[in-house]
Amino acid sequence: MAFEIKTQGKGATGFHRTNTAEFWSVEQRMGGEPEKPNPLELLLGSLTGCMNVVLQMVAHEKGWTEVTSEFHARGELDPRGLRGDASVPPYFHTVILDVSVSGIPSDDLDFVRKEVGRRCPVHRLIEQAGIPIQETWHVQ
Repeated sequence: MAFEIKTQGKGATGFHRTNTAEFWSVEQRMGGEPEKPNPLELLLGSLTGCMNVVLQMVAHEKGWTEVTSEFHARGELDPRGLRGDASVPPYFHTVILDVSVSGIPSDDLDFVRKEVGRRCPVHRLIEQAGIPIQETWHVQ
């Protein structure tokens, strides 16, 4: 399985095209449009979107048919790295997740959390990069 994206950039704005979708990214502080997400927001959206898909896969495998979820993700970084300070990493130093789910038995929440973390490619990529992910999961 392979995935592909093409990007055209002009200034602080990027136009991205996949086989199934088109979208924009910008950096507002460099003149980008404020109503479009920046690349780091897109990364967090990729993480939560991927986790939701894997959550639904696990729910389907367990026979849970009415599973809903709400994710809140926050990435923290020191902007000095983006500005060129080589002593500061230019990526998130921490990702904080708050996940609320419904339609899952409370007793299975820890199993689901572990399965989603183990099977979500974006989650694993961030973890393997050595970025701690602080997760809190709740059943609604």
